[in-house]
Formats: sequence, structure tokens, C-alpha cells
Amino acid sequence: MTTLTIDIPDNNTEEVLAQLAKLGVKVWESNLSKLDELTEEDYKRHFRHKSEITRKNLHKHL
Repeated sequence: MTTLTIDIPDNNTEEVLAQLAKLGVKVWESNLSKLDELTEEDYKRHFRHKSEITRKNLHKHL
């Protein structure tokens, strides 16, 4: 899976999200109000945490 971070203009948000859903894209919306201030370390920490959760869930099913 590839992860992208995109900025969508407020006046097009619903339309863009609908188009992404049609394409089967999984959308994760951040509730952070200061998204522009995130650092590379913040992203690494977030995705490391998500991968640990995924790994634990995978082990349950094996």
C-alpha cells in the first residue's frame, strides 16, 4: 500500500472524496488543525504505530 498526503481545497472536498471513493482509495482524514507543521518524525511515528497495530491484527488471524 502506498500512502499519500494531499491538500484538497475546501470548496472541492466532497467532490474529490467522492471520486477517490469510486476509485477504491481508502481516505484517512486527520483531525489535526496544524497539519502543515507536522515534521517527518511525526509521520514516521504515526506510520510506525499503524504498522504495529496491523502486524498484531495479522498475527491474530494466522
